[in-house]
Amino acid sequence: MQHDILSILNESEALNAKVFSLVRLKLLASLAALGLDGATYRELKAALDINDGVLFANLNVLKDMGYLTSEKITSEGKELELYTITPEGQDEWKRTKAWLCRFLHCGE
Repeated sequence: MQHDILSILNESEALNAKVFSLVRLKLLASLAALGLDGATYRELKAALDINDGVLFANLNVLKDMGYLTSEKITSEGKELELYTITPEGQDEWKRTKAWLCRFLHCGE
C-alpha cells in the first residue's frame, strides 16, 4: 500500500500546484461542468458561498494561468462579468480530477 501512495504522490508533479486550493478546485469543477455557458460572478458567489475578496482573487489567478476567460455581458439591464473555462482549464481540471480520484480511490 505504501508503494501505491508514493506512486500516486509522484504523479502529482505533473499537476499545476497553483490549482491546489479548495476555492480554485471548486471554481474549476463548477465551470468545467457548465462548459461554454459559464457563470456570472454573482452565480459563482451564490453557488459556492465564497466571499467577494476570496472569489475575486481566485478567479484572477485562474485567469492569469489561462484556465478561465471573462467577458462583460448585459443581463436584465445590468452589466455582469461572465466566466468560462478555457480548453487549457478543462485539460487541467481533467488531470487534477483523475489524480484526485486515484488518490482518493473514487470512480471516474
